[in-house]
Amino acid sequence: MKRTFGTAIALGLVSTLAVACASEADEGLAFTPSSAPQASDDHAAVAQRAVEDVTAYWDETYPEVYGEGFEPVAGFYPYGPDTESPPCGSPPPRYEEIADNAFYCPGDDIIAWDEAVLMPALNEDFGAFTVAIVIAHEFGHAIQDRFVTFDRSVDLELQADCFAGSWTARVAAGEAQGFEPGDVDLDKTVAGMLAIRDLPGSDPNDMYAHGSGFDRVSAFQDGYENGAEQCATYADENVERTVAQFEFDREAEEDVTGGNLPLEDGPEGEGVYTAIERDLDEFYAWLMDELGAEWTPIDELVVVDPDRDEVTCGGDTLSGDELRRISVWCQDENVAVFDGSDLADDLYGFGDFAVASELAQIWAVAAQSQLGVADHNQADLQADCLTGLWAASTFPGVEDVKPESQIVISGGDLDEAIQGFLAYSSGPEEQTRTVFDRTSALRNGVFEGIGGCERYAPLG
Repeated sequence: MKRTFGTAIALGLVSTLAVACASEADEGLAFTPSSAPQASDDHAAVAQRAVEDVTAYWDETYPEVYGEGFEPVAGFYPYGPDTESPPCGSPPPRYEEIADNAFYCPGDDIIAWDEAVLMPALNEDFGAFTVAIVIAHEFGHAIQDRFVTFDRSVDLELQADCFAGSWTARVAAGEAQGFEPGDVDLDKTVAGMLAIRDLPGSDPNDMYAHGSGFDRVSAFQDGYENGAEQCATYADENVERTVAQFEFDREAEEDVTGGNLPLEDGPEGEGVYTAIERDLDEFYAWLMDELGAEWTPIDELVVVDPDRDEVTCGGDTLSGDELRRISVWCQDENVAVFDGSDLADDLYGFGDFAVASELAQIWAVAAQSQLGVADHNQADLQADCLTGLWAASTFPGVEDVKPESQIVISGGDLDEAIQGFLAYSSGPEEQTRTVFDRTSALRNGVFEGIGGCERYAPLG
């Protein structure tokens, strides 16, 4: 994220014949205790079960989507440093070229994966079902080969993610052989897909681009919710899909800072707190006007240090542990209170937009209160959606939403928001919101605008 002032898997090249899909995991991911991954004792068996059921899925689904019979994939090759190389091309690739990777080889119609490094790591770090999702993703490329699909790399990769999501819905519905609905943990899936994203700041038009974490999770969710028929619409060589992956602005030295603003104001200009407070007020003034209402700005963002500060909120004086990890709008005082110590440090470890999106939640709650929908049973998801709507207003080139914005989103920023979701839960205690649910709400705001947020409760 940068000011404008008037103000995993990273992919390796396997061969020109293969669609490569793999890399090292992102070390910045975090799990809440409830989402600690559950590994399998036999990840190879998970991969084999996935091969069998994804084959069965496409045998049923391909004719429904494309109007012709499904030709089974010719072969499947788990490999490692001590096995023969998968028969992809002539000569086949050396292990060093395909280590920590998974790919589809269209020339020989095979799917191959590193059984020695990639799959064990995914199994251990993100749970057994992530192994199955890798297989389902590579099947997506086999589907593209059968339908002779051409498009830029990122669109094809997102379509494969979408297809993987459509198969996962089959498992969740209890229709798969070899898997149970309880095998599907969508929060771990989100974490795993963040790990196999392109590096923040990558060019979405690169010939090997796979998409940001937000893009990949969004495509997976689209398939999960809307089926393979929806995924089939992704591939159109005449249309570039809208993605949330942006190159870093080298003039703004985003490649040096990772696209991050400092939290506090300094000699170089405004920090996150000042810039976001102003931008959110501008955004909600615009949104309320669109809804036929008037925005009453939050009087102040109070960034607290729990070790030495105290504040009044709801008529109560809060201090010490009562302020630790606090992020709240105090309606009576009309102030936003945010822990600038532990919570800020943890979120900023993911990036500035993790902090910004948490602040945006506070402003969303204030807006919902002013609109009279704060007590709705899906108000928390609507707040996530409104955060996505605000995020969309910061996209480069956006002119129809808050055109005077002084904030421009950076590559990877929306990934940071999801990482914040993974680390910290949200919503009423009596309700369980998954990261998958929250990310879906965020996506609705980004791509569907006000109407997407009115799915949860009327806004005007």
